[in-house]
Amino acid sequence: MNVSPDQVRAATRSAAAVITPDKVPPLRLDEPVRGHGPARKPRPAWVTPLAAAAAIVVVAVASATAGSMLARSVPADSGNPAGLAQKTPANPSTAPQGMTESHSLTGVPPYYVAVRNSSEADVRASATGATLATIPTSTPFVAVTGAADDRTFVLDAQRQVMGPTVLWPEQPKFSLLRLTASGSEKSFTPLALPALPRGVAVTGLALSPDGSKLAVEVDTGGWGDPRLLEIRVYTLATGVYRTWSTNGSTDPEDPGGFTGSGVDGAATISWAANSPTIAFYWMNRAGTIGVRLLDTAASGDNLIADSRLAVIEATKASQSGPGQSGPPDYVSQCVTDSIMSLDGSSIICGYATDAVGSAPNSSRTTTGFIRYSTKTGKAAQVYGVSTFNGQADGDISVWWTSATGKTLIGGVLTPGGIRVGVISGQTFTPLPGAGGLGAVAW
Repeated sequence: MNVSPDQVRAATRSAAAVITPDKVPPLRLDEPVRGHGPARKPRPAWVTPLAAAAAIVVVAVASATAGSMLARSVPADSGNPAGLAQKTPANPSTAPQGMTESHSLTGVPPYYVAVRNSSEADVRASATGATLATIPTSTPFVAVTGAADDRTFVLDAQRQVMGPTVLWPEQPKFSLLRLTASGSEKSFTPLALPALPRGVAVTGLALSPDGSKLAVEVDTGGWGDPRLLEIRVYTLATGVYRTWSTNGSTDPEDPGGFTGSGVDGAATISWAANSPTIAFYWMNRAGTIGVRLLDTAASGDNLIADSRLAVIEATKASQSGPGQSGPPDYVSQCVTDSIMSLDGSSIICGYATDAVGSAPNSSRTTTGFIRYSTKTGKAAQVYGVSTFNGQADGDISVWWTSATGKTLIGGVLTPGGIRVGVISGQTFTPLPGAGGLGAVAW
């Protein structure tokens, strides 16, 4: 059975699942899943046998169904999206432990777009969480990406089939959303782009900072099998595109696959501003996990030969124990998607560690963010560190970074659940109403 971790995540998080008659009995996921568990990195093929992958699919479907039922019981309002299934902190005025709270949102994009449920997406104000516009859809939205002007977004609508494999039975429907200066809808226009290869899974998309190009990451799927991985870059004005792909070989240096949280992850693939460089999250068959940089202005069409490995986040050996030391416990490998800063100097990701305490059933959780240098490949900064007793459910996430990567918008684990805010050093600025985020873009 050919099911990758990315595909499982995309399947369980997306807005709908349609089962064809020749598959197992129908199961429709009407709501996007919120409050999912920590986004640990996918295990390479040498760790997880295909039989275990089948069990993961079954468990993921059951979990998604329960999440969907819970989501429908939560009332919606302008500051709290329908489908919010994550716990909110008991004292939301208190910063995560180890951090200092601020209320300054200087330099943060004023708006963001979030997929609210299977039938609509919302435009929201970062400062208040208020809904400024609602974008309806007849085909479920599964992903969104934004340009650097905070006025231009692309939404991806499509259905999926979950069976022996996770496939997209129809072509993605990409639409261009433009906002006014006040955050209201200016236009929402379907994009006429050439079709993707039949049967591939979309694992990520990113709008260029100037809003002129769309990078789409696709995957034929199948951990342990030769697979075709492809990045297409479309010019929106003309529909013309270029393609970089792997050769589908079993060479250890060829990818075992793209990694990340799937199509609804904001950081599986990202752009640098004023540059043709794309960063994409990748793992090879030898177990190395990292970020590669692709110069889309250079000649060539080989995804690996024409890109360079800028940051190594983990190797087969390092995944069995702690990584580099750091305060207050240790800094583990990244457990979320990685995003490139706009100036191209940094790769930023989140991490979470669990340390078992001396008392029975006790543990301590440490979370934080790592900023890697794309020049040296080494960690340049560890920040947003928070430590507390016990464990917390949810994802530590990164959705946006400043030009240098020293400030980010992310989700921080706390004993009461996820807190979404702006992290700069050890300062945390909460974003009101920004809870339970799945597919979202600033």
